[in-house]
Amino acid sequence: MLHLIRLFIYDLARCWAVLLLGLFSVIYFIENGAAIELLEKYQYLVLVCMSIVLIERLIHFMRYKRYIQLPYALKLYNRVNNEQKESKIYLDKFIKYDKKTQTIYFKNRLAIDKEAYLNAKHQIVHLLGYEDNKEIELEIKAFNKKEIAIRLYKLPIKFDWSIDYLKDKNLYLGHSKKGAYYLPFENMTSSICCGESGAGKSNFLNMLIYSLLHNLKYIEHLDFIDLKGVELSRYKLNNTTFTDKIEEVDTLLENLKNEMDKRFDEMKEKNHLTYNGKFRICLIDEIGSISTINDKKLKETKERIQNNLISLGQKGRAARVLVWVFSQKIDSSSISTNLLTNLQASYLLKSTSQFNINNAIGLQEEIEEITRTRVQDFNKGRMIYKDGLTSEKVLLQTPYLSESVQNSMIEYFREFINK
Repeated sequence: MLHLIRLFIYDLARCWAVLLLGLFSVIYFIENGAAIELLEKYQYLVLVCMSIVLIERLIHFMRYKRYIQLPYALKLYNRVNNEQKESKIYLDKFIKYDKKTQTIYFKNRLAIDKEAYLNAKHQIVHLLGYEDNKEIELEIKAFNKKEIAIRLYKLPIKFDWSIDYLKDKNLYLGHSKKGAYYLPFENMTSSICCGESGAGKSNFLNMLIYSLLHNLKYIEHLDFIDLKGVELSRYKLNNTTFTDKIEEVDTLLENLKNEMDKRFDEMKEKNHLTYNGKFRICLIDEIGSISTINDKKLKETKERIQNNLISLGQKGRAARVLVWVFSQKIDSSSISTNLLTNLQASYLLKSTSQFNINNAIGLQEEIEEITRTRVQDFNKGRMIYKDGLTSEKVLLQTPYLSESVQNSMIEYFREFINK
């Protein structure tokens, strides 16, 4: 508190000095240089102006005291040495708080150190009083040349599904810092989603299917592969196919590859870079169940499946033939490296596997810029989405889908699609 008072006194003295110098210059100009009795004549004006500044500075310090003290508490400064080896310290200073965007701005006269703020993210959360509020997230970005912008935003831990989230020609992926987050159909790419058991992977999968079924008029055919035969077997609707046998998976992916090649032939004839028709989309739940089949007779079948998936991942987007793969693990025992590198977009839910984290999103430093929560500590439904086209990374929270909600949505689409 004493340190804040000292800062206030220093700031007030500086503001008063600027005010008095400005008033004296104006009065001196008005009075044509006459200095006699100036103070007595304008003393009340000076006192009023000084009082206004005092009140304004007092309100400012009371309202933003947490932000003003933050650079001092974290020792955020830059040092410069002159030729005589005398050093000068330039401390970061609070500039303003944008209430509309909930963004705090700090500036340093010399240079700003973004890395220092990222390293101190947990301390910043603690000093601002949000340590126990798991909904609060920080976004730290460089702003202008010598400024840092810290944006505070809320991302709900849990919320319920609503059919209003369905949108024409868009996939609903969850809620981001800006609200409901949508991926336009035109920007869809082949994708990988990984997360440990209980992370919310099945929730997300069902939610994606709702968006796809809502937009089925833009999809030529929707294929579901689930060798466990549980999650996706419920979606037996018109214009959809469900497969739970390895031989049928082989046939399906071979047909998809042939369809892709056929579309490329059409594109060549018409000199088109992308296919103008409807999408073909294949969703594979727990791809690791294919790799764990130990029947030696199926070795060639499994290799053919992997090769077709790699080919679809490499070239499918231009032909609008896409595959979405879901897996608890994305190591070599579950999915081939060649396939993983050709699935452009990725979704990372809660995972303790550093291999999952590195291959889905990137280095720990990149994740720390996105969220203050470790991936292994994510709540159910929390995930990071990496855009397959722009490589933009977005923190998302997906809604909770109870069993009754899932059943009602399936009945809704059964009536809607099979009518």
